[in-house]
Amino acid sequence: MTTDERKPDLLDVNEQLVLAIVRANQQTEEAQAESTRLRATEEELRMVAEFRERLIAVIGHDLRNPLNAILMAAGLLVSANHLTDMEADLAQRILSSGRRMNSMIRQVLEFTRVRLGGAFPLDLEEADLGVLCEQIAAELRLGMTAKIDTSVTGRVSGTWDVNRLGEAISNVAGNAVDYATPGTTVTIDVIEIGADVVVAIRNHGPSIPEDLIPILFDPFQRGRDLRKSGHLGLGLYIAHEIARSHGGTLAASSMDGVTTFTMRLPKVA
Repeated sequence: MTTDERKPDLLDVNEQLVLAIVRANQQTEEAQAESTRLRATEEELRMVAEFRERLIAVIGHDLRNPLNAILMAAGLLVSANHLTDMEADLAQRILSSGRRMNSMIRQVLEFTRVRLGGAFPLDLEEADLGVLCEQIAAELRLGMTAKIDTSVTGRVSGTWDVNRLGEAISNVAGNAVDYATPGTTVTIDVIEIGADVVVAIRNHGPSIPEDLIPILFDPFQRGRDLRKSGHLGLGLYIAHEIARSHGGTLAASSMDGVTTFTMRLPKVA
């Protein structure tokens, strides 16, 4: 084959190489454009989420002042002696609703703090979980139809943030009371197990559906009844995060009409 006969083949090869390079460049540019678009979308979503959660925090703080005024006024009315029965009942309802709203705002603020990358600040001190749980049980017994029993096994003292744990245990125990079958007993058992202290809160009532157990501690879930009013679905989430901030765990099990929430805490957070 002569040199002239090989020229068409070389030209064809060169043309294919040029086309391949052009296609490669086009694909690279398309990939870079898609990557840029995805980064822009992710940044936009991040900014929207951050704005939403900061807005929640601001609203939560701004609602506190007028709500505190309502609570103070309602408390003064409840303690007054000159009200009629109907007026006293209305004042008590305002006070109860205000306290529930205050609890919701506190939960929203705690949720926002965690979601914005913060952590629960812990003010550690020596504490006895048995004493703390009995105090919480005494508070829940007021105005509740459910019976609440507590028991202590072993030495259940340690170094924790008492206020945080009080909030967490109160959230879980309050949830247990809400879902307990009327006339049954809610139990709070505080047990020393090695270097840990376990708080087991148990009630009798409808079992939690198995498909809800994995998402029970997710934010904005509401236990067995996702339509239950009066709750934001943050109580169990916050309790879980408080236990985790102490280096502990919070888990749930439910079968045969008995539901148990188990909080396990190291004696030194």
